[in-house]
Amino acid sequence: MKTERLIVGGVALLVGLLLGWMVRGVSTYNTHSAQVSVYDDWRVACPEAAAKEGACELSTDIMDRTQPQPTPIARATITTDKEGKRIMGFILPYGVALEAGMGLRIGKDPVKVIQYRTCNTVGCIAQTPFDDALASSLKSADDVAVMFAGLDGKPVTYPLSFKGYSKSYSAWKSDDARRKTWFWRLFS
Repeated sequence: MKTERLIVGGVALLVGLLLGWMVRGVSTYNTHSAQVSVYDDWRVACPEAAAKEGACELSTDIMDRTQPQPTPIARATITTDKEGKRIMGFILPYGVALEAGMGLRIGKDPVKVIQYRTCNTVGCIAQTPFDDALASSLKSADDVAVMFAGLDGKPVTYPLSFKGYSKSYSAWKSDDARRKTWFWRLFS
């Protein structure tokens, strides 16, 4: 009899603790606050959950290390579009040869050419679908470079840092899921 009571009491305690932890996750999640998390060279930025049109964004700066002080030359971003499809975009500086597009070299794979979509006040934008094949290529790569040609036709290549990519990619997926639905907030 005593053993049964101890087991039932222990199970009730565990269930109560689990439910309390899950309710805390939902009730303390601030839907009116944007958040930015940094993982070495990558960052995850999520708009407030109350903004239904937004999506979390995973990004890194592509640095020009030829200068005495490394400076950002471009940006790589992974996010979802309005239809919910994952995309990878690049913001490159003005003065690029638009007709040629930009290249993304991942390890020993052939260079993937991505056409520019537009140029605006930020720079020239190129984007491609971020499908499972590209995601797995980036996950297993140790040498990734962004390539583009200037108006003079000379190609330039800048390495893309993957320091912190794995952690930031996981955080991006979980933060975006938590932002969109209360169910995933249970486990935060």
